[in-house]
Amino acid sequence: MSMRNGRSAKKGIDETEDSIKEGMYKKKDLDEKHKEIVSNIETLEQQIEDLKTDVAEMEVSLKKAGEDRKEENQVFQTSISDQRATVQILEKAMARLKEFYDLVQIKSHRQIPAPPPKPSSAGYSKSAGAGGVMTLIQMIIEDAKRTEQELSGTEQKAQEAYGSFVQDAKTSIEADRKSIEQKTAEVAEAKSAKSETEAAQLANDEELATLSDLLKAHHLECDYLLKYFDVRQQARQEEMDSIKDAKAIISGADFGK
Repeated sequence: MSMRNGRSAKKGIDETEDSIKEGMYKKKDLDEKHKEIVSNIETLEQQIEDLKTDVAEMEVSLKKAGEDRKEENQVFQTSISDQRATVQILEKAMARLKEFYDLVQIKSHRQIPAPPPKPSSAGYSKSAGAGGVMTLIQMIIEDAKRTEQELSGTEQKAQEAYGSFVQDAKTSIEADRKSIEQKTAEVAEAKSAKSETEAAQLANDEELATLSDLLKAHHLECDYLLKYFDVRQQARQEEMDSIKDAKAIISGADFGK
């Protein structure tokens, strides 16, 4: 009976120790899984914050670009208006000068012929002066028109560049917002997995604690059996000897009769 109890206690110790080893392996796996999940959550949350920062900065850039474009366009409109006004004024001046000099020439032809003028006559000087002034005005008009064309070309390029920037910025913002939405969902899933892992860790820790207590109980039982095994064996042997002696006495008594 004692040997059977001892074997039973030893078997209980072995099985409990095996269960504890399995629990410790499971604990290690759960701890690593929990650490990985926590790290993943931290990474995702940082990425979300970075994306939100990018979106905010891009929105600020869009607003600033819009304000700059509006200001540049106002400068362009003013410059174009100035150039066109200059051309109109100078063209009117040209027309009046032309009328004036044409009238002078007509009046000059209607006068009685005079002796041939000298090369440095006043009429020749007036004619030469008229041509020079009108040529200068015409040059200014052409320069103003060229400036207007250049301004229009620069404005068109600036508007096209602004349009491209706006399109690219909106595309980037939309992509970032979709990424934020996706990563937010991933964070929610990761947090759910974290909670499940923590629950598994708690259950495993409780099981390990129970197994540890059970192992202690097995050891106490086994130690008790081992401690008192010799004593019990001696007592049993003495009991057996007493029984034999009793049987011998009984047998001797019967023989005497």
